[in-house]
Amino acid sequence: MGDGTISAMRASNLGLVGKYWHVGIPVIAVAFLSSALSIGSSNYAFGFYVDPLEDTFGWSRTDIGFSLSLAAIASLTTPYIGRLMDTYGARPIMVGSLVLLGISFVIRPLMTELWHLYALSIVQFAAFSGTNVLPMGRLVGLWFPNARGRVMGIAMMGNNFGGLTIPKLTAYLLVMSSWQSAFLVTGLIAFGIAAMALFIVRERPTSNETVLKGVGQMVEQKTTIVGLTVRQVLRTSTFYYMTIATALGAFTYSALLPHISTHLIDEGTDSATVGTLFALLAAFGMGGKAVFGFLSDRYSARQAMMLSLGGQTVFITVIALFPTGVHLWILLPIFGFFFGAYGVLVTLLVQECFGLKYFGSVSGVSGIVAVVPTVAGPLIAGASSDHLGSYAPAFIGVAITFAIAILLLTQVGRPLETLADEQPA
Repeated sequence: MGDGTISAMRASNLGLVGKYWHVGIPVIAVAFLSSALSIGSSNYAFGFYVDPLEDTFGWSRTDIGFSLSLAAIASLTTPYIGRLMDTYGARPIMVGSLVLLGISFVIRPLMTELWHLYALSIVQFAAFSGTNVLPMGRLVGLWFPNARGRVMGIAMMGNNFGGLTIPKLTAYLLVMSSWQSAFLVTGLIAFGIAAMALFIVRERPTSNETVLKGVGQMVEQKTTIVGLTVRQVLRTSTFYYMTIATALGAFTYSALLPHISTHLIDEGTDSATVGTLFALLAAFGMGGKAVFGFLSDRYSARQAMMLSLGGQTVFITVIALFPTGVHLWILLPIFGFFFGAYGVLVTLLVQECFGLKYFGSVSGVSGIVAVVPTVAGPLIAGASSDHLGSYAPAFIGVAITFAIAILLLTQVGRPLETLADEQPA
């Protein structure tokens, strides 16, 4: 059999593989699992530990809840983690961050004082961005440059997957064993995913590998990473419009999501119904990630984000004003659809405006402002309930901030393309 025949057979087999497989899929799968664990164990499973810790140590719910407020530390450490990722790549950042996450959980069974919980929460959140959005954004941009939005939407479904699975695992362990076991198992899972990241995650194919260009068509990967430096970014008006807009949009995580269920229950919707409604919200949020990721590829991340914020504005206002009734079975899932896409679109917007080369550093600097909604959101919602008798005024206030964010996004351009056009041929 001649060399030409063998080459033809290899090309044919490669085409069949390429039709159904992309060599970057295992890399993104690890990022998916990493994000699922970090988000699921903090945002979703936290509440399951409140009663056990209160019963064991006598700590108040305010004392325990403050450990979650320490998530604001993530906004302060993100610039440093992003800069390290730009320098050394995504793999060491993912591995190191997951190891720190694991340590923060496996040591918790040894806690005896409240400050132990706070110290371990600081360890958990200090490396938080290194377990989800930063490495995921870089890896998707490198491996899927021509389908970035769609793949990012699918990859960030890991957040919802974590919200559906980690709380169930935590609840099972709490019933069958103890809170100590639940923390320990969570930490061991983090170590397992860190090992996967160490052996699987790579930033680009080797010279003899190929990646999927179209159905059945494989081509050699020739990725050129471009992007503006932080110094260049800070000289653009787009950076400031984008940063303020995304910070205002982040109130959806701190002022809305944690308090919608309480608002509905306070206004007369039974807790069992609210639990089912939130499961639907999470499920539709997964669909929103995929759909808005596609829209960002088809149109732009900026336009997709404006639509996401617009939908949230409309539906949270209606939920605030009409918190009981059969219409909630429509309102909550649709709100979840628009809300679920937001985190995906923030990442895509940064890359659309400023490129991938310094994505980590730019995201980190921009994300510092997220400290404001992270800290202020729960305070605004709590004050609204305590002093005005309902969460509705806070929700409507957040809807107004979303409308302001949409106006700011109309001023966001694409400095990366402008700079390229200005370069001499």
